[in-house]
Amino acid sequence: MSAPALKDKAVKVTTALPNGAAAVNGTAIDTGCGANGDQLADVEFLLSAPALTVTEQPDDKNMTYDIEHSVDNSTFTKLLENVIVQTGAGGAGAAAATSQFRLPADANRYIRANATGDATGDSTTADMTLELVA
Repeated sequence: MSAPALKDKAVKVTTALPNGAAAVNGTAIDTGCGANGDQLADVEFLLSAPALTVTEQPDDKNMTYDIEHSVDNSTFTKLLENVIVQTGAGGAGAAAATSQFRLPADANRYIRANATGDATGDSTTADMTLELVA
């Protein structure tokens, strides 16, 4: 079984980060595969978190990024938790970070990124990105 739709490296979802202690969900990517062990191992995703200023990410506050999955593009559950955790420090905010990963074989068809802040800062001018890279 092949998934030609997944070979399209133009698949990229960009989502503004949350304002304060809130969460945002990116638009789901349809992998075209189900949860029957048919997710292809040669497909990799890249999650990118932007550099955040101290106003966006105050000291000792976190921005946590998870990957969620769904069978119906409606009800999502955590698939990969704490893929990236940015912590504000030293009055400088948080550095940009990336994580490249493969989906487990039993991942559901729809995949999206989720970002949750625990800060009082407004990060809505910064974006996270989830994209296919291989």
